[in-house]
Amino acid sequence: MYSYISLEFFYDLYPHLLCIFIPSFFIQLFINTPNSYFRVMDNFTGLIEFISGIIWSLFYTLQTQVETLQFRQILVTLCVILWSLRLGGFLIYRMFVLGPLDTRIDDLAKKYGQLAIIGFWLCPHAFWSVICCLPVALLHAFPITDVEFSILDFFGFSFWICGFLMESFADQNKLKAKLARKKKYYHLGTMWNYCRNPNHCGEVLCWLGLSIIALNLFFHHSLHRYNLFMLILPQISPLFTLSIMLFEATLASEINNNKRFGNQLEYHQYRKRTSVLWPITSDIYLRLPKWIRKTLFFDLDMYNKGLKK
Repeated sequence: MYSYISLEFFYDLYPHLLCIFIPSFFIQLFINTPNSYFRVMDNFTGLIEFISGIIWSLFYTLQTQVETLQFRQILVTLCVILWSLRLGGFLIYRMFVLGPLDTRIDDLAKKYGQLAIIGFWLCPHAFWSVICCLPVALLHAFPITDVEFSILDFFGFSFWICGFLMESFADQNKLKAKLARKKKYYHLGTMWNYCRNPNHCGEVLCWLGLSIIALNLFFHHSLHRYNLFMLILPQISPLFTLSIMLFEATLASEINNNKRFGNQLEYHQYRKRTSVLWPITSDIYLRLPKWIRKTLFFDLDMYNKGLKK
């Protein structure tokens, strides 16, 4: 196993990353301006930036690749497009029925000043699609000509399907609960019996599935086989998504629910027996040692903020 990557590697990869980055950057630059009505369009970004960037990258592959497009390149591209259409469509629909509730841009501007928009919002979100789509960019840039289908393709696509369905049904159930003004957040559906944030878990599984498919580069690529970088680079995407879910989306969701339902004994019992992110039965979860629940299942103290005794 070796870990050397030549300048030619970066020369082949960076145009694909640039194709994904440029639409994302200018869309975020246009939308995320303080006190701008265009920030309502933030609900459309999931539909626009990922699709435009990934199609541009695939088109560049089609123009520069000697061989025809491979099924693996088409498969991962379709997965990103379908995920973007589903998430973007859901956010747009939610905006029309609940309104553009995201006030983080205004909150940042009031607390830290307008320059905080660039530091805390524009830059991370501009790179969001690039980091998430890194496995897809790698597969676009480095075709595998001698392996049409592998066990990694099967497992990766299976993970993606499970994550896509979990995120889709969880978002739908949560929206229905908000519209019905349910006062018991933990009775949203079957998935909530196994974890408290199945929609966030589903998104992590989607990008994990694509990173597993990209591991074909490590095991089968004629030039980069057993290259340590080909093992590490695809995993940046699901790890980045996991960190965003844990420290932003899941944290905000947990604090909000603690404030709303923290005075209910049943809610405290639900939190005690139910995992934060990874699905697991209550019987098994309660039997796990505390250190496992904290390290592998993220039962962290920060999720107790706002919780009433």
